[in-house]
Parts: sequence; structure tokens; C-alpha cells
Amino acid sequence: MEKIKNALKKNLGKSIPFLGEIFDQIFFANHHFSRSLFIIQCAKLFREPDHKIIDVGTTLEFLHTASTLHRHLDEFENSRLHKRYVKNILGSEASVLIGDYLLSISFKVLTRLGNLDILECVSLATKNISRGQVLEISKPNYLANPKYFYKVIRLKIAGLYGAGAQSAAYWGEASHETASKLFSFGEHYGIAFQLKKDLETIFDKKIILQKLKNKELWSPLCFLMHDCLNENESIEILDKLKKNFDDKKLSEEICFQFKKYELNKKLQIEARRELRKAESFLNNLEMDTTNIEPLTVYSNI
Repeated sequence: MEKIKNALKKNLGKSIPFLGEIFDQIFFANHHFSRSLFIIQCAKLFREPDHKIIDVGTTLEFLHTASTLHRHLDEFENSRLHKRYVKNILGSEASVLIGDYLLSISFKVLTRLGNLDILECVSLATKNISRGQVLEISKPNYLANPKYFYKVIRLKIAGLYGAGAQSAAYWGEASHETASKLFSFGEHYGIAFQLKKDLETIFDKKIILQKLKNKELWSPLCFLMHDCLNENESIEILDKLKKNFDDKKLSEEICFQFKKYELNKKLQIEARRELRKAESFLNNLEMDTTNIEPLTVYSNI
């Protein structure tokens, strides 16, 4: 973790204003550097991780933070962790500019490493993040079904984990076949990671309200609206979501429905299913994967 922090600070540069606030945003947005830690674990399949693979990990953190800054321009002033987004300190325009800055230095770092396979891999992941963001805002959150959720999350979130695992393979001079299998492993891991992250706040009424107000694509709401509610219940909630609604009342009602239909158990089953898929790709690798098999255990993500 300390090496990752040092690499993040080094690659950010020292002359940019508001460096402290930007670093805090990276830490907040990236769930304790999960992408960097993931790529380092994958790299151990080949040899002891060095500064180059850690640098690749930092670009994944930068890219995710950039997408967060670009997406949450209308976010609440206080997050559930009581931390402020950069835009609350600097304003929305600065958030966009800082997001663009993080994108630019990511590719500067990757170019410096000189591995074209890694550069192409992360470039594709960046393109897919943009596609996922466009897809996300193209449909109201209450109309998005689980299939749509998976499509967006695969592009916007899980693809960076896939790119991390694939980059580790290219760094380890593995074959393209191995790299492709590791990408699929990382992608399914990333989906499971997001589902578990959603589960952490499923019964928090303040978070439910935040998701509704910001019209965010959120797996609990997708599964509730399309896999759980009967027709009358669904029409009633849809009607409230389309119109001006009583914030507190509706968030309490949806929280009640989450508990009624045991959405926490349903999403956990979905996450475990994704981890089994991730494990199947590991099992197809012609190498010893013992050291990263714990990543496919639900309690470890």
C-alpha cells in the first residue's frame, strides 16, 4: 500500500495546485486502491512485482478517479464517508479539468513504460469507460433492468480490473491467450466487486435517497424493479419516480421493499456467481494460480 501511495504521488507531479485534495479524491474514489492491489496480485503469477507494474496500477486509479469526477458533477455535498468531492472545493469546471489531467498523465506513464500491448489494453478500457458512461445516462435509472446494469458496469467498472489482469500478463511476457483469459477473470471479479460494494449501503436510507436524486444506475434498484416487484408495485413506484416525489417517504418505501424481497441475499448470490465465472478462467490457465485463487472468495473482495 505504501509503494502504491508513493507511486501515485510521484506520477501526479509536485507542481499541480490542490495536490492534497486530488490525492484525497483518488483515495476516496478508488476504495483503498483496489485496482492497484488487484494488478499486483495478478503480477505475482509471473514474478515479483516491480515499480513498472505498480505504475500501471496507478494509471488504473487515475482513470477511475477521472471517470468519477466527470460523472458526479451534481453529487451531494457530503458523501456517505463525510468526505467532500473535489468539485465541492474547486467547482465543477475544475473537476472536469482535473479529470482530464488525470487522463493525460495516465497515458504519459504508460507511454514511458514502452509496452505497446499494455498501452493498447488500457486505451481500450478507457474508451469503454466513456461508452459505459454514455450508456448509463441514455436511459432513466428506474427503467434499467439487470441485463442493462451488467452491460454498463462491464464497460465502466469491471473493464479496468480486466485491463489490470491483462496488463499483468503482458508485463509478465505471457501469451495473448493467457492475457485474454486473465482479462475475463478480472472482468468477472470487477462485477462481483461492484455488486458487493452496492450491498454495503443497501439499507442506508440516506444512500437510497442519494441514488434516487442523482438518478444513478444502482444494482439494488435494477433488481428490485425488474426481478422482484409485482406489476402493481412496480407501476406505483415508477409513477413516483417519474414525478416529483416525497424524498424521505420514497426512500423509506424502497428500503422496506429491499428488506421484503431480501435484495441483500439476491445480490450476494449474483456476486458469488460472478466469482465462480472468474474462477473458471483461472482454472483454464496452464500455470499455478494458487496465490490469487483467494481473490475468488466472496469474503476476500
